[in-house]
Amino acid sequence: TFQEGDEVPMKVNAMSSIHTQLPKDYYRLPFCVPEGGAKMASENLGEFLTGNKIQNSPYTINMKKETYCQILCQIQLSKVEARNLRMHIRYGYHNNWIIDNIPSAAIGLTEAGHKQKHYAGGFPIGFVDAGSGDAKDAYVYNHVNINIDYHKPDASTTTD
Repeated sequence: TFQEGDEVPMKVNAMSSIHTQLPKDYYRLPFCVPEGGAKMASENLGEFLTGNKIQNSPYTINMKKETYCQILCQIQLSKVEARNLRMHIRYGYHNNWIIDNIPSAAIGLTEAGHKQKHYAGGFPIGFVDAGSGDAKDAYVYNHVNINIDYHKPDASTTTD
């Protein structure tokens, strides 16, 4: 029921990895923090009991308003922060973002090179360059494109 221009809150959940099975707090890594700090945004006891740690995010999204190339923040990493981020990338941790109670999806490529949406398990925080020799350089995905599809109900199906 968002109207044009309304803020559409985006939340972040604990990051997950199929390699460790240990969820990690999103803000444990050096990601941009909302103004005023991260705050719990769980909506019910069930989310908490199932290990979800839903928090607010620094992203500002407005209904039917396109925004391009907006800088969220810039962070200079210490050696310890860089090593910690690299470790989480190597363990395959994924972001689990939520908009209007719908989990994030990733668009990737199939082996044949076709685009395919993947809705389960969020999207990776980065990737390891297998071609970088023994070093196996890790890179963080520091640019995101957020595409939101929406449905406008027919006037005949709405009630006042």
